[in-house]
Amino acid sequence: MLAPPVTAFTETAALYAVMTEDLEAARRIVGDMLPGERADLAMRLDQLRELLGPRCEGCDALTPIGTGVTVDPISPERKYLCRTCTTATR
Repeated sequence: MLAPPVTAFTETAALYAVMTEDLEAARRIVGDMLPGERADLAMRLDQLRELLGPRCEGCDALTPIGTGVTVDPISPERKYLCRTCTTATR
């Protein structure tokens, strides 16, 4: 089965426009969406954003960018931990 073209879904068309730095098209596409559609897209983008962060060295979970903690950053034994693992080590 062939993958659908990038513009088959409004959401992917908007993301593609941003990725190709066509912000005018992205604004137009998003502006044409209904409020509920924009809210759903925002929720999905938040879910995707959580997958873009580094992995926790305690539990191996993916963490949202900017939410983890480097434990003892000066030590050679430093670790990158998610909030849950940081709390558990205290």
